[in-house]
Amino acid sequence: MTAPPVTNPPPRLTAHAISHAGRKRPQNEDAFGTFVNDRLFVVADGMGGHSAGEVASHMTVDEISAFFRSFHDNPRQDWPHPVDRQRSLGANLLAVGVKVANDKVRAAAEADRSRTKMACTVVALAVGDHQLSVAHAGDARAYRFRDGQLKRLTTDHSILAEMIAARPDMAESEIAAFLHRNVVTKAVGSKPEIDPTVTSKTLRAGDSYLLCTDGLWGSVKDPAIADILRSTDDLEAACQMLVDAANDAGGPDNITALIVRVG
Repeated sequence: MTAPPVTNPPPRLTAHAISHAGRKRPQNEDAFGTFVNDRLFVVADGMGGHSAGEVASHMTVDEISAFFRSFHDNPRQDWPHPVDRQRSLGANLLAVGVKVANDKVRAAAEADRSRTKMACTVVALAVGDHQLSVAHAGDARAYRFRDGQLKRLTTDHSILAEMIAARPDMAESEIAAFLHRNVVTKAVGSKPEIDPTVTSKTLRAGDSYLLCTDGLWGSVKDPAIADILRSTDDLEAACQMLVDAANDAGGPDNITALIVRVG
């Protein structure tokens, strides 16, 4: 039996997130925001080292949420970047929000030489009345958990993802040995302009959505993530179990798991 579609008014959202430095990194450069009242959720993974990555990730979360909130407070304001009229309002807010964050991160890097190369990957989720939109840049991921099945909603912007697309028969051993497996091809702050990938999906009551950094999915395979989500309805417990699983697998990177439940 399938869950009923979302009706008007839409069901309330619940969310929880946990972020951990992992077992190998001295600090946590991930950042997240759970803005339930704004129906906005963001996860960012800092790059650049020497705390600059942490600055980029937190700035990106702050700028996306500030733009999102500012537009809802004053819908008549001018858009700082062109909009795509084929997209929904939520999709445009996310896309332009990421571009605004890119502008601010680059300006901050130019103003402080110690932050010259700071950047971050990002994934953001905006939930509307009948559909949701996902925007991402880099290899931070979004998954949908529906009827006990896990489905990835994003495609990594990375050299490894491009290699796998060209050679879908790559063995796990080849993937593990690939020298550029952690190199992303798109990130907030890395170039003067950014074009995040944005998709929209129909909502269904009972769905859960997982936003996470590569510290989680790089250590815990998708089937294991699905098993954890099937094992409990408690969002806090599920986030903790995901982080624990990544740390049990060695915790080589910062780990962030954010889960949103519809209804």
